[in-house]
Amino acid sequence: MRIRRILCATFLGAALIAPAHAEGNDPFAQLETLLDPKVLLKGVVREDDVSLLFAHLRAALLAAVEGRKPPAPAELDQRAEAIGNELKLRGTLVGLLLLTAFEAAARQAVRDALAEPAPAAR
Repeated sequence: MRIRRILCATFLGAALIAPAHAEGNDPFAQLETLLDPKVLLKGVVREDDVSLLFAHLRAALLAAVEGRKPPAPAELDQRAEAIGNELKLRGTLVGLLLLTAFEAAARQAVRDALAEPAPAAR
């Protein structure tokens, strides 16, 4: 399962990086799209997760009123871990894309600096 996720992230990263290099686009242009919360969270947090959270909060409140310990949120913990893992993966991908964009910008800055003629010495 873990290898499948790593391969998926690798191919996704390559698919996102390749068009920027092939077309000579601004390397930061795609990052703006990826950092949009709608894109970053799409498919990660679902409506069922919200229902699960509030069901646990209701159960915990009722248990507190009755003087009992709140029920163990096993299913909620599983979803929280799955969401955390997915966001970690997506965050790593965005971080790698940022580094790639910074590297491309730095390389271009060096190329531009080296292409300019040296100032004449007086």
